Amino acid sequence: MLRFVLIGWRARPVRAVVLAAGVVVAAVAFTLLTAATRTSELHVRGTVTKNFRSSYDILVRPRGARDSLEQSSGLVRDNYLSGIYGGITLAQWRTIKSLSGVEVAAPVANIGYAFPEETEWLSLKSVLDDAPHQIYRVSTTWVTNDGSRYPGDVDYVYYTRAGRLVLETRWGILSEVDPGKPGYTMPCSGFPIPFQASGPFDPGIRSELSCFAHDDPTNTFNLTPAEPLSPPGFVGAQISAAFPTAVAAIDPASEARLLHLDRTLVAGRYLRPTDTLHTETGKTTFTLPLPLVPVIASERTYIGERQEIDIERLRLPPDVDVPRALESSACTTGNIPCPQSVPSPKGASFSNGREFLNSLSGRTVQRRTVPVESFYEQLLAGSARSGGHGVISPSGIWTASAVRYRRLARDHLRPVAVRNSPQVWRWDGGPAGYLAAPTDNADTQYRKLREHVEQNTSSSGAATPELQVVGRFDPTKLPGFSPLSRVPLETFYPPVLTAADAASAEALKGRDYLPTQNLGGYVAQPPLLLTTLKALQEYFLNPKYFQGVPAAVRRAPISIVQVRVKGVTGPNAVGEARIRLVAQEIHDRTGLDVDVTAGSSPHPLKISLPKGKFGAPALLLWEGWSKKNASISFLNALDRKDLGLFALILLICGFFLANGALAAARARRVEIGTLLTVGWSRRQVFVAVLGELALVGLIAGAAGTAIAALLVSSLSLSLPLAETVLVLPIAVALAVLAGAVPAWLAARGAPLDALRPVVAGGGGSRSVRSLGGMALVNMLRVPSRSVIGGAGLALAVAALTVLAGIERAFHGAVVGTLLGDAISLQVRSADFVALGLAAALAALSVGDVLYLNLRERQAELVTLRTVGWSDNQIRQTIGLEALLLGTCAGCLGALAGALVTALVLGAGTTPVVTVAVIAAVAGTAVAVLASLVPVYQVERLAAPAVLAAE
Repeated sequence: MLRFVLIGWRARPVRAVVLAAGVVVAAVAFTLLTAATRTSELHVRGTVTKNFRSSYDILVRPRGARDSLEQSSGLVRDNYLSGIYGGITLAQWRTIKSLSGVEVAAPVANIGYAFPEETEWLSLKSVLDDAPHQIYRVSTTWVTNDGSRYPGDVDYVYYTRAGRLVLETRWGILSEVDPGKPGYTMPCSGFPIPFQASGPFDPGIRSELSCFAHDDPTNTFNLTPAEPLSPPGFVGAQISAAFPTAVAAIDPASEARLLHLDRTLVAGRYLRPTDTLHTETGKTTFTLPLPLVPVIASERTYIGERQEIDIERLRLPPDVDVPRALESSACTTGNIPCPQSVPSPKGASFSNGREFLNSLSGRTVQRRTVPVESFYEQLLAGSARSGGHGVISPSGIWTASAVRYRRLARDHLRPVAVRNSPQVWRWDGGPAGYLAAPTDNADTQYRKLREHVEQNTSSSGAATPELQVVGRFDPTKLPGFSPLSRVPLETFYPPVLTAADAASAEALKGRDYLPTQNLGGYVAQPPLLLTTLKALQEYFLNPKYFQGVPAAVRRAPISIVQVRVKGVTGPNAVGEARIRLVAQEIHDRTGLDVDVTAGSSPHPLKISLPKGKFGAPALLLWEGWSKKNASISFLNALDRKDLGLFALILLICGFFLANGALAAARARRVEIGTLLTVGWSRRQVFVAVLGELALVGLIAGAAGTAIAALLVSSLSLSLPLAETVLVLPIAVALAVLAGAVPAWLAARGAPLDALRPVVAGGGGSRSVRSLGGMALVNMLRVPSRSVIGGAGLALAVAALTVLAGIERAFHGAVVGTLLGDAISLQVRSADFVALGLAAALAALSVGDVLYLNLRERQAELVTLRTVGWSDNQIRQTIGLEALLLGTCAGCLGALAGALVTALVLGAGTTPVVTVAVIAAVAGTAVAVLASLVPVYQVERLAAPAVLAAE
């Protein structure tokens, strides 16, 4: 047998070299694919392991908390916490905390938004001059995210150098005494706050008048020395801001274990679990004991808003007595008693001091800008009377619902606008009946608001409780999580929205889109004030202090529970099983909605915000939603992809070798027929042909192993030497398996095959009128040869289609999240190696078949040349035959691959059709290119040599 093999190699060395080269190429390519895939897989698993966990593994929410978008796609919005008020009882939290697999169970109870008002003193001393009477208008405008411009307060400052201000003892009214005139005037009494307002944005409740005198060093504007309102000698206005401040209750011990919140304090102390409503000894407000609720406050407001201040010097008419004009109709609509109303001057165009000031024009003398952070800092600094870092008066609590969406396209949403009644801003604590809500709230809103009215307990002999800031924490000091896995389901971070197109980037001036004072706006603040669950029960849920809290929230005040599971080290079978078991047990014991968040990753979505009512342009923004449990699906998709790639590459390599072996067996039909004639058995022929292929596989496999080991080492790929050596037995096994069918067909031959031509006519004669017709006749004359020649190409095209489908299915399963995008980039190189290998083997297979077909038909082609055909006509015939063969095989292969991709992988119709068309065109192109080798060989066909061989 060995002698038969060696004689065959010596007689046809090119054929042996081609087979050996095929084995070497297949072995090396398979090794490189394995190494590249293994390397990318190690990187992927390392990336997933590194980014598998954030602060917690399981999120527990009230039953029914998942919206339709989350149910259909597993996506959760950044500030998912907003809009959830209660739903989990304290008993359910304790049940979760007691489970054996739970390491930490940290509850968060949303309370709502307080609207504390804070002021700053705006000095006007730098713009004063020597005029006897001066009036300044201080107009404020709030600018949000460099877009909307909301009108704020309009305050007036009256400054006199002609008289002095005294407190009229009988009526308690600030009066001006001019030494050169008899009696006194009441310039600050004709501008009272109205008893009733048309709504929370009524300009009447957003305007004040302050009066100052030059020779009043103690500043009589401070009505009582015990309660100073402004610094001594101050001349100016109070600018104020009432901005939403989110309040939540936590279990301090759980948050310290989960996020080390206690390590983020920058001032004061951390919360104690026992902190609750209390009265500190010696702390009073006026004559009542001061009850306090301990809170810790965030250092940052995250509000993207600033106040622009425009200071105008008003032009005073020369013929008007300014103090008399200011006191016109004093006290007639106010709430301060006075002896009589003061009519406006005779012939005046105004009826009261407010109309007089509003009618005056002026010129701007100064502009200033104050960020919201300045008011927030002032709020936290507060008053020393609390003994802490400040006190905050809640004035009521407002809750805001979650946002609903309309899907515009995949990963593109538009929030649904809602309308809130002005009645949500009703407030009995002021004379106008409304809270002076920021004008931002008159803009478009996306959240339904509800007010929990604070009771005025002072009327019943008790002071209204205030929030005592006992410590301040910096959220940026919380443990940092990888940007690939930092699930924005944390408690103390706001959502991050960035521009998604050039127009939005220009409108935002390159900054992020941040929360504003619009409580119903799109972006919600994270909790800025944190208190304890005990304080929540005794104060915020106590009907003695707050009305309007739903009974369901009183029974079940907790919004979410964040759970970290014991013994989880990464995305391995043990860790995943522990998380699933704990999640299932929580659901079974409590009936709450339970989601696995370990392995989640940010998944940016496009958000379209319409044009605002106050100048904000339409914006297209990226918002970092989260894809739950993404990393596990990534690893499963990676395993499926790798298995599909290996199977298809092995199939393509095997068919390439089988096709070559079958061509070699056909080329040796004369030898095999002769051997059968002289007495060789079919078994001996089978063993001889198969043995030749096995020996080729052994020699070529050894060479391929050496080359593969060298390439793996030089390219720094991750593949152990033992696995590289396995290429040798794989090459032998592949050669034997690929050669089994050709050897069996060779053994079934007849002795007369030694005398029969390879190509023989069959059936009747056919009339051929064109080169295309000749190519078609050649294909149909010997169908088996055409089938064999096209089968390899069809399989290659089908494999290319399926490989592309696998690649699309895999990347479609992971892209969209930041972690998935990183994984996609890490494995894409290995996918390209696989696709390139399939294309290269397909080209080699087709070229080999066409070349052997040319050798088998060389007598026929020489005969055509002898009867007058030119070499160009012969070349065109071969090219057309290759085109027909490539088109038929390419279309059939693409169709088969498309069916497999669509039915097995479940890919979408459009991507599958696109890939199939591209693969079919590529297959046809490969067949045409492969025909260049036999076309080149046409001119080398010499008639005497060919006919002598025949």
